[in-house]
Amino acid sequence: MFRITPVYDLLLRGSSTTPVGLYHLHLATAEQLTRLHYKPGSINKVKARLKDLANNGFLQADGQPTKKGKGPYYYVLAQQGLRYLEEAGYDTSETFRANREGNKHALFVEHTLELNDVLIAASLLEHTAPCYRLESFIHERALKRRPYKAVWKTESQQQTFTVIPDAFLDFRSLLPDGRQRRMPLLLEHDRGTEEQQHFRRRIRAYLVFFKSGAYQQHFGVRTITVAFTTFTGIARLRQMIEWTRAELAATNEPKTLGTIFSFTTLERPLEPRQIWLEQRWYTSYPEDGPVVLLAG
Repeated sequence: MFRITPVYDLLLRGSSTTPVGLYHLHLATAEQLTRLHYKPGSINKVKARLKDLANNGFLQADGQPTKKGKGPYYYVLAQQGLRYLEEAGYDTSETFRANREGNKHALFVEHTLELNDVLIAASLLEHTAPCYRLESFIHERALKRRPYKAVWKTESQQQTFTVIPDAFLDFRSLLPDGRQRRMPLLLEHDRGTEEQQHFRRRIRAYLVFFKSGAYQQHFGVRTITVAFTTFTGIARLRQMIEWTRAELAATNEPKTLGTIFSFTTLERPLEPRQIWLEQRWYTSYPEDGPVVLLAG
């Protein structure tokens, strides 16, 4: 009879040093799980273990949607896997029902896999920069359970927006005196498919979220940054900044509010220290120059 041994458990819920597994990412490829817990040369071993889990009902495997058909496999939790994690004390309620139903729309899968690449880079930061670590994160799939409804009122109209970030990341850094500094982020991963109207609507929703102070109650933090990432290149980076500037100008916002937004373009392979600790991020005011996102 098949049973979950430590090598399988590692893929499902991670380890004490990197407590991230398929449970936290909601769907992932063999390459992503290898990057989290193994050396690159171990990918065939990881694929074999994922196949064992799928064959025994712990995972569901499907090919990534591509223009030519199905690509490499990605994996989501299946009934046996959910039961195993529930018995281990993990919450497997509403967040995972959509997984069992198989939400396999191509845009959904591609966005989630790209988002998870960024989350993996955040989870591995401590390995290359020991004074920094990702204390925890909340995935979009869990944040959808508690969306924030933002209402924008003017003399002539009222608009209602829904704020659901792609992820909430809670970074910590160790200070020289032994104390810890908390650096929370709301992550928005852009695939270059959203047009100006929808992008600016997202920015306006965040403006309401911040100006009302609702983010403090919603995430239990005093300050927070909204970090936009993309793999689509410098032109899209400039476009996101331009649209954000336009929305800030349209509502006559002070510069201090514009600095809550940060933007960067990323290249694969992702190197954690390079992303989070190098000058590659721009605020809504790029003339101020690139900054380090997790700077002191």
